Amino acid sequence: MVLASSLAHAPLVLDRQASPPPAGENRNLTRSMADAAFFGGMVGCGETYFSAFALAIGLGETASGLVASIPLLVGGTLQLISPLAIKWLGSFHRWIVTGAVLQAAAFLPLAWAAWSGSLSLAMMLLIASVYWAAGLAIGPAWNTWIEHVVPAPRRTRFFARRSRLQQICTFVSLISAGLFLQWTSQNERTLLGFAALFFVAGVCRLVSAVFLHRTNSTGVTPASCGVPETGAEVASGVRSTPIGNSSQTVSSGARQLLTYLVLMQVFVQISGPFFTPYMLKQLSFGYGTFVMLISVAFISKVLSMSFWGRIAERSGATRVLWIGGVGLVPLSALWIISDQVAWLLVVQLLSGVFWAAYELGFFLMFFETMPPAQRTQLLTYYNFANTLAVCVGATTGAAIMGWIGYSAEGYHTLFGISSSGRLFCLGLLAGIALPHHSLRQIRMRFLSIRPGAGSVVAPILASAEEE
Repeated sequence: MVLASSLAHAPLVLDRQASPPPAGENRNLTRSMADAAFFGGMVGCGETYFSAFALAIGLGETASGLVASIPLLVGGTLQLISPLAIKWLGSFHRWIVTGAVLQAAAFLPLAWAAWSGSLSLAMMLLIASVYWAAGLAIGPAWNTWIEHVVPAPRRTRFFARRSRLQQICTFVSLISAGLFLQWTSQNERTLLGFAALFFVAGVCRLVSAVFLHRTNSTGVTPASCGVPETGAEVASGVRSTPIGNSSQTVSSGARQLLTYLVLMQVFVQISGPFFTPYMLKQLSFGYGTFVMLISVAFISKVLSMSFWGRIAERSGATRVLWIGGVGLVPLSALWIISDQVAWLLVVQLLSGVFWAAYELGFFLMFFETMPPAQRTQLLTYYNFANTLAVCVGATTGAAIMGWIGYSAEGYHTLFGISSSGRLFCLGLLAGIALPHHSLRQIRMRFLSIRPGAGSVVAPILASAEEE
């Protein structure tokens, strides 16, 4: 799943505070690297295991699927009002740090619930919603703020290193957490294992917030960055920038692309949230096998991203998006063929490769086709529509499973419907007239790791490399 920033392309106008000297600049970059490392640690051992925890504490397979989807809609909705919160606080920096601390705090009730062995579905959804609300609501502000924290001449190399560090820390945390849960489950202390993981995840995010707080803000003011003044402006996405020529008009191809992306998300999410209960409940995989399958998809996705970047540079992002879109079609249906671990490892390997193509092609084409004066409005609309699609897809999947029943046949039916829907969506992609992109590469932040490689990611817009 992909998320974009709705404030990221607002012009940066500074107040009277001077830019930091080189020594301060280097300290800022070091602190940003530390933030990335601890954020990656949180992702690897935190939200990635929410669905597994729902199963372990006895909430059931439906709850396991919904926990991975419904809270995202809350976060997507709060992105619509985050500009007002930034206005009220008068600072991007304060809003970012506040959100990071709140996200860290969301792990405390989860750790306590795991320790005590009791949690209701309503409380689980509420806690997960707070987590995603805090995380997604600060995304646009972070993207705007980081553009000035990192000097333009150093951005390409810095964000490459920063993204790599976050990916490494996420992977190490993911593997370590899975092996730890495997050990605790063998000793019949699974819930205590989850309590420890959520405590560590909260500490990681809190340390990340400390480094964000210590990063010197250089005076990027909300008013100077086009943050809306009123709730009506937030809801409509209106910007003061006039649209006076055809170059500022959204093309039919861009609208068709957005329709394809949102509808594709619905069919992906019909099956996506239910891979975790399928593996842990239906197939009775241990946590070690579970994390191995997730990790293979994650690694293949990360490693293939640079390959697809080279393909996009030579042949265009449209081709990469098409390869990814076609490759995603059979992925869920491939789980029907066999439940042998060796086969599923191959499926996960392919999942990572094709999801990398799809997400990179999407990001490159999305920012190329959106008129600059309307990007705030369109990205806000897309973010909300995307999270709504996640919720619609997951609840549809839950309804189908409730009707058919949680059995191997039920899961296989769900996987088949998902693949059929993805094939249908390709009809929307066909015939879209999209220009050759001017972006060569864009770095991403992993916000969550999901089975099937359909991770929640967000672009780092300051990292975009122009041709």
